[in-house]
Amino acid sequence: MPTNLVSKQYRLKWHTIGNCVRRVQEYLEPVADRFRKLKKIAIDETSYRKGHKYITVVQDLETSEVVWAHDGHGDEVLSLFFEGLTQEQRDGIEYVAADGARWITRQVEKFCPNAKRCVDPFHVVGWATEALDNTRKRLSNDTKKNGSPS
Repeated sequence: MPTNLVSKQYRLKWHTIGNCVRRVQEYLEPVADRFRKLKKIAIDETSYRKGHKYITVVQDLETSEVVWAHDGHGDEVLSLFFEGLTQEQRDGIEYVAADGARWITRQVEKFCPNAKRCVDPFHVVGWATEALDNTRKRLSNDTKKNGSPS
């Protein structure tokens, strides 16, 4: 659940929630093997603070767990994730779902050359909707310009 909803529901300040999450993470981190047997992962970046800051997130698609997150986005940030894996772990990754960002493709090709690169459904639907909308607008404008077909 997003921090703002937790904050509202439990009437806690954002900082309090962040501190609780941090303490749990510090407690679990030493015993958790986040990168155990990654086979199918999703990579995405998102902006926060009105689009001025970015975070890159890697999710294990088999467990739905976030296995890695880091401030920023781009080649340098994503390479930190892959460099943190052993060669055996990198070789074990079979599928990588992500948007069409070229920097993600470059890093996947560099570190996991045998992995199949998949475009996530969210972006496929978004791109298809945008293409249909552009086609509809173009046809509507052509019809207005050339008159109604008879």
